[in-house]
Amino acid sequence: MSRITYLLLCSLLSLTLVSCSTIEPVTVEQKYDKAIEFIDKGNYSLATPLLLKIIEENPGTRYATFAHLKMGDAMMDTGSSKYNEAETNYRIFLNYSSNSHLVPYVLSRLIELNYKRNISVLFDDDYAYYRDPEHFKKIITEYQRFYLLYPKSLYLKDAEVYLEKSTAALAEHEYKIGQWYFGHSLYTPAIARFKYTLQHYPNFKRRNEVVEQLISSYLKNQQPGLAGELKRVYQQKL
Repeated sequence: MSRITYLLLCSLLSLTLVSCSTIEPVTVEQKYDKAIEFIDKGNYSLATPLLLKIIEENPGTRYATFAHLKMGDAMMDTGSSKYNEAETNYRIFLNYSSNSHLVPYVLSRLIELNYKRNISVLFDDDYAYYRDPEHFKKIITEYQRFYLLYPKSLYLKDAEVYLEKSTAALAEHEYKIGQWYFGHSLYTPAIARFKYTLQHYPNFKRRNEVVEQLISSYLKNQQPGLAGELKRVYQQKL
């Protein structure tokens, strides 16, 4: 065999080994790194089989624990059809790694997930206003718990976005119910809803509209004194 032929064969063998290594990672480290590479590129369908292999082949290890975390990320970013699987994997990570520095990150992702689970892909946040308000109350409770546990976390700002959205959804929900009562000439329950909205959601962006509706409700309900008093207070704040 000539030297040139030998060198060519060695080069081909080397390329084959590199190619095989790239296509089929063998060690747990290679599988994890490859899965992360797929996730970074948005190839979640290619990442999840590798992560599942790591979990199945290395139970109880650090790699398996972090594979659950990355599975949560991959499932969540895949879309709403995978939210339940994402939550399951995040909670498994929290169960096995409760002291990890990544716990605040996971808690913020769970708050985001639980908010997005209750909105519409087509109508976005507007759809949230018509849903069960208990869902948003739960998100607020989760944020409060997060804040108490990790008041200095950098991920609080991410979670705060969904706290504000949930609070706005609750306020809008109350306001719309009040409008429904008003539209059906049920002024006493309409007044109760409008007053509740003003008292519990002082930062509601449609606060001025609520005040005007409450004044109208008082007038329709034969309570001109209360309507006039509210109008005077309202004008003083302008």
